[in-house]
Formats: sequence, C-alpha cells, structure tokens
Amino acid sequence: KKNTGSIKQDMNIFDEEKFVQFITENPLNFSEKRIKTAKDDFYSERNGLITDELAEFILWKKGLPARYEHFGNFLLPYIQSNDWKSILEVGCGEAFLLSKHLHNQLKGKTSFTAVDICEFTDEAPKIKLIRTEFTGTENLSQYDAVIAQEPCDAAERIIKVCTEQNKPFFVILCGVPHRRLTGELDDDVHQWYDYLLETYPNCKFKIWRNGCFSSGCIYSEKGFGTHHGEGPLSDKQDIS
Repeated sequence: KKNTGSIKQDMNIFDEEKFVQFITENPLNFSEKRIKTAKDDFYSERNGLITDELAEFILWKKGLPARYEHFGNFLLPYIQSNDWKSILEVGCGEAFLLSKHLHNQLKGKTSFTAVDICEFTDEAPKIKLIRTEFTGTENLSQYDAVIAQEPCDAAERIIKVCTEQNKPFFVILCGVPHRRLTGELDDDVHQWYDYLLETYPNCKFKIWRNGCFSSGCIYSEKGFGTHHGEGPLSDKQDIS
C-alpha cells in the first residue's frame, strides 16, 4: 500500500477510460491476480492508501516512469562507478521488471539474480530466477550488492544480513510500516524508518520521490566503516 496524501485533490485518478486503457495495454505485464487487485482498488473507497497496482496506473496516466524504471535509473551510476558484476534483487515481483531493466541498460555487463516467493509470469534466460522466501540467513558472498524495491517484511532482513556481511545494498522502503524482526509493528511509517536507522546506524537515508509518491530509501553503497548520519528525517535529502 502507498500513502496518497492529497493525491485526490492533485489529480483525477478516477478516469475510467484511461484506467481501462491501462488494463488493456498492461504495460507492466500484470498477472490476472494483479489486474484484479487494480480493478478492486480503482472501484473501491480509499482511506488515504492505494495499492501498488493503482500507483502504477497513476504514474502511467501522468506520463511518468514506472517505479522500477525510476529506481533503476537512480541505481545505474552506482552500479557502473563501483563496477558491480553480480547483483541480487530481493522481492523482484512476478515480472522482475527492475532486474530486466538494469540488465538491458547495462547491456548484460552485470548479472542479476531475482528472488521472490511469487510465481514468475515471464522468462529471461540471462537472469537467474529463484522462487523462494528471503530469510535473511543467506550467504551473499557471490553478490557485489543487494537491491530491493518495497520488499515489505523482507526489508529489515535485507538490511540486517547485508550489514552483518558488509554487503552494499539499496532498499526502497514501503510507504507504510512493516513488522520489525522483534515482532513489533510501528504506528506510522516514520517510526519504522527511525527504528531501522537507529538499529542499523551505518546506513544512508533519503526520501524517495517518484511523481506524486514518496517513501524512504535506505542504503550503504560504499561499505560500513562510517556512520553517515544526515540529521532528522525532515531534513534528509530527496531522491527525485
């Protein structure tokens, strides 16, 4: 789920003709299950939250890059400058769009392994697909970095295991809190962000903005030797 804020006042998301066009063209290769989720959300009442599927429709309607494309283009210079040759994507989704995008942009110079518990709806011979749950106990020695776009409950597992193994990572956090490894669920997303930063201090953090949505990006692209504090949450820089 994504926080929408004042999005209803900012634009008309109830453009049924455009929505039908989006579903018909299916530019993000949604499965039937995700198409149903988008339809259910489009035609239902909302209380400040929308699904990822409807968020993608809104970005598409505004002519903005899809979330995977926006995140991928942000990652490209980091991957290239660090010459990463092998990357693990956790929570890649059924169409593993981020891994495919980066693989194409890098012209195959970096190998990608994509992991998720869902069934995959596409094939990509040059991308290794693993259908499993990411437990946070994995040996990451074969990877140069780990990336994830809103991996939900796996977010803290990724941060923890990467910190333990000194592995660079980039995680776009969800716009709502997820349960801590301790089992506690924060009241709001900013509490969750603060918890992660306090628990894993050798990280960088910025607010991630893509079109009309925002969430947190937590990362450590150059190791764990320094505490990269950037002040209180409201003062942190944006990724736009």
